[in-house]
Amino acid sequence: MIRLIAVAILCLQVLGLSAPVALAAAVGESLDQLVAAGKKEGEVTLLASASTFGGKKGFSELEAAFNKKFAFQVKVNLVAGPNMPQVASRVLTELKAGIKSSTDFYLGSDATFAALHRDNALQKVGWSGIFPWVTKEMEITLQESLLVYASFHGIIYNSNAILKDKAPRNYEDLIDPALAPTWAGKLAIPAYTHWLVRLSPMWGKEKVLAYARKLATLGGGRLRQGEDERIVSGEFPIMASTGGALESMWKWQAKGAPLVGLPGWSPPTCSYYQLGVPKNSAHPNLAKLFVAFMVSREAQAIIEKHDYRSSYLVEGTNMAKYVRSHKIKLQDPTELTDLFLKDDWALEQELDKILLR
Repeated sequence: MIRLIAVAILCLQVLGLSAPVALAAAVGESLDQLVAAGKKEGEVTLLASASTFGGKKGFSELEAAFNKKFAFQVKVNLVAGPNMPQVASRVLTELKAGIKSSTDFYLGSDATFAALHRDNALQKVGWSGIFPWVTKEMEITLQESLLVYASFHGIIYNSNAILKDKAPRNYEDLIDPALAPTWAGKLAIPAYTHWLVRLSPMWGKEKVLAYARKLATLGGGRLRQGEDERIVSGEFPIMASTGGALESMWKWQAKGAPLVGLPGWSPPTCSYYQLGVPKNSAHPNLAKLFVAFMVSREAQAIIEKHDYRSSYLVEGTNMAKYVRSHKIKLQDPTELTDLFLKDDWALEQELDKILLR
């Protein structure tokens, strides 16, 4: 995934998109001004996966809550589209061409937002100054993006197959000689290695590579993110890492399944999913209002209902409760931005050889 994003960024640089695009930044707006202008726009559109935020059903609920919050009667559209890096590439290409963006606001990971930030593609918005419920900490990239949810990378396992006293507590336990025999030859290894690349700022490259070599000897097969049912069924007792380990646990335990998820390290490696408004948004006022709305408690409750995802920065969410009760310090998002912009292909290629050959 990191290599895919990096290739997209390189292509955009060839197109000359690294130069700043001169469009007005609207930092001095007021909430009343945005609401008045937004009413005239009538609709707002997100281009993303068809299942985003609960798909059509989730978006219908979000639309109703959004209209209620701002006394609107506007349409909120979800248009099914490609993956996050591809949508980011489209936003940048359209911006370069001087045409309106296909998406009024953008949902992406920390990696894709790093590219949009570098290429000056996002509107500047005084988020925490305009919206009373938005805090400065939610602005992962100052005045450009807001954190809508965070997903910890971590271990998931079947608690019927692995009893509590034999269960791992972190990534290093997976290769512990006292514990590893429980899953030796049966460990599901992710079909990607970016979770280990994300560990490299904390562990260093040599430790990451040494760890991967030991982990490879325990593997029993490969799984992609989202194949949790193969852990639930007992086909594999444990998966070394997956994005959204906590969300998977909450989702399956709500169905009575014996799935346990836990962060793989402390501080946990984490994907920071954000929302921002492209400079060439066709409906920028409603886009800004909707982005801010998505970090309100009302919107977060709807996202949790359908996706089991939420922001740890919004009081009362499952993620906020988990982070607080476990006294978790998270990985610094600026550390990840630097990592993505440096793009260490050599490390990822070496990890691929060790784990995915």
